This record gives sequence, C-alpha cells and structure tokens, in this order.
Amino acid sequence: MSTWEIKVLYYGKITVPKSALTPNLDPNLVLDWPYLGFLLQQGKRKILVDTGISDSFIIDGKAWGGYPAQAGRAYLEKALEDAQVDPLEVDTILFTHLHNDHAANTTLFKNAQLIFQRDEWKTLLDPLPVMNVRRDYDPALVDELKTMNCVKVDGDFEFTEGIKVYKTPGHTAGSMSIAVRTKKGMQVLTGDHFHVFCMAFPKQTEIMDMQGKKHKITPAPEVLGPFIPSTLIYDYYDYYDSSYKIMSIIGEYRPEFLVPGHEPSLLVTGA
Repeated sequence: MSTWEIKVLYYGKITVPKSALTPNLDPNLVLDWPYLGFLLQQGKRKILVDTGISDSFIIDGKAWGGYPAQAGRAYLEKALEDAQVDPLEVDTILFTHLHNDHAANTTLFKNAQLIFQRDEWKTLLDPLPVMNVRRDYDPALVDELKTMNCVKVDGDFEFTEGIKVYKTPGHTAGSMSIAVRTKKGMQVLTGDHFHVFCMAFPKQTEIMDMQGKKHKITPAPEVLGPFIPSTLIYDYYDYYDSSYKIMSIIGEYRPEFLVPGHEPSLLVTGA
C-alpha cells in the first residue's frame, strides 16, 4: 500500500487565552495558536489542506475576537517557499471548512481543483446573522470561488488511494476531516473539529507551545464527557456524532493519529 507524507505549514498565529478555545478551562494561560495548513505529498503529487487567512481579516494587528494576530497571504507564500512548493504545482486543495482563516488566498492556486462540502457552500452563500457578526466567512470568497475549478461534495468519499474524506459537521455544517495513510498509520486531519489535542483527549495535563515549551493545563471535568467542544459549534448533536466518527476512523485512542487544525506542538514535532 502506498503512503503519503504530511508536512505542517505555518500560516501565522493568533494570541488567545486557552479558555477561548476550551470554555472555562485555564483562562490565565495565554498562548500563540498557529494558523496551519498541511501539504500531502506522494512522489510529484502535491495536495494542500486549507489555505490560511487573508490580509483583510487582520485588522490593526487583530483577528478573530479582537485578539492579536500575525498572518496573511505572505505567510502562506513563505510556507510554500520553505516547503519548496510552487503554488502552480498544487493540483488539489481539500478544505476542512470555509471559515475565513482556512479558505483564503485561493487565487494563488490557478491549476488546483478546490474541494469542499456542499453544505459549507450553502452556509457561505447565506450565513446566519451571528456568523456575520463574528465574521466567520468572507463574503468576497463567493465570487472568488466562482472563477475557480470547484467541486462541491456531499458526504464521505475516497479521494484517491490512501486519502479518504469524511463529512464531520458540528463546528460548521460542512466541516470535513481528511484521513491520510502515512508510514505512521492512518492519520486524520480534523480542521477545527478538534482545534488542539486536548479537545479530543480531555484528560491531558499539559500542552506544548510553538517553541516546544510545555505548560500545565486543567484536565476537563467528567461532566464534559469524552471530548471538549470549542466555543464555536454550530450543532452540538452533530459535533458529538462526528467526534465518535473520527475516533472510529483512527481506531486507536492515541494523539499521534490526529492532526488538529491549530495545534501548536505540530510546529515542533511535525505531523
């Protein structure tokens, strides 16, 4: 069986209290959380998962929630340069979802086919008022995507040998996770379903930052159950169903088989 390599791409960072991700847990722990993308490589083939945040969503040095952020198109271009990838070599982009910090800068990839869930497209076209208040989606993305080679899918499918896509709604209606066969085993890229490892493994007692330093964190209370939902969930019933689905895909309850969308330690350890 052929395997793929997963390279972690750094698209910038946002500085946020941990409690803004894991509600009511560790409000005094403020960390840099990376915007991440992932390059899937097998031979000459290059597939990208997510494309970062646009400059227009970094306003006066702040992004989501008014928190300090450093990111944008230049960070994406630098990440690709460091990985020795020409944007024109990328043949496919798989979007975990279309939130503004995961689906910007698409015009760089003129030869790529863009794949996302149909429900995500519907939400992008007609977001709820609260989504507009938070600026979850970039309205400019609608016209941008209409000029590109987009494929709107519905549900689970096998993309190619060694890569399967699973619809995992909850964080958004059209969130999807990407299972990739690597030398390590079947690893699942979760996007923002699990932003960081401790959301999927709530008994963890420490977290590693982007520089490799470990910080003590509070294990989640039993009342929360087997997962820690983030502060941004569109449908909690879907969220729990999708959480169990992801865990059934990896087959083993071990962090190394998950690749969360904003996990800082990935910049130290790799995927």
